[in-house]
Amino acid sequence: MCALRGSGLRAPLSVAWLISWCSVIAGPPGEKMTAAAGSCIVLPGLDHLQGVGLIQWKFSEQYLVTYHVNNYSLPDIVDQDRFLFQKSNGSLHICRLEVNDSGIYTLIINMKKQNDRSIQLEVVEPVSQLELWSNLSLIGLTTQLVCNTSVEKVAKYQWKKDGKPLPIESHYQLSQNNSVLLILNTTWSDKGSYSCNVSSEVNWHEVSLELPIQEYRKRIWMLLPVGICMIACAVTGVFVFKPSS
Repeated sequence: MCALRGSGLRAPLSVAWLISWCSVIAGPPGEKMTAAAGSCIVLPGLDHLQGVGLIQWKFSEQYLVTYHVNNYSLPDIVDQDRFLFQKSNGSLHICRLEVNDSGIYTLIINMKKQNDRSIQLEVVEPVSQLELWSNLSLIGLTTQLVCNTSVEKVAKYQWKKDGKPLPIESHYQLSQNNSVLLILNTTWSDKGSYSCNVSSEVNWHEVSLELPIQEYRKRIWMLLPVGICMIACAVTGVFVFKPSS
């Protein structure tokens, strides 16, 4: 808590200065930020360093940065290859982000808990290398289109046909978190270009597939195994000799 001291004509100036000092140090509580793995991000610092003697950044139980403002010393940084600290405002640059960098980062001012600023950082894998394939699409049967991605955490799947969103009707069904599209009772009108758009919180990718439709026919070659078996049995029966009694 900030205490107000002073009297007389200097009181209004003291009030204005202290209000400004308290607001700068406290900062917005509970910020949330999202970044892609492999990228860089800047965790914001302060508007000014007036009244600040010590700045620290903490992640989990580890102190990443310790900087004594008044003695003009160099900041103590745990990993200078990945972390860049700005002495002018206390911001922290983090590069080559990894998924395990996700968590709560705390900006500590003057070692006073009431002045802490916490930032919830989430690092997610960007969407890449999509695969879209389908089974044999035959008239009257169910056609299945599968959209695959190597990323575990996907925000949304969106399907389109010929560049337009699929109509909401029972002819189309989605399953497995919308990564699989089922076309029930396939017809000639289902022929066309189907695209799958996969998005995360940091990027998106889209892949397309030209879907042909074939007529379902019970061709004569499908009956050949049965015919061959019948012929073989008949021939075998001719040459079976029964022993005489």
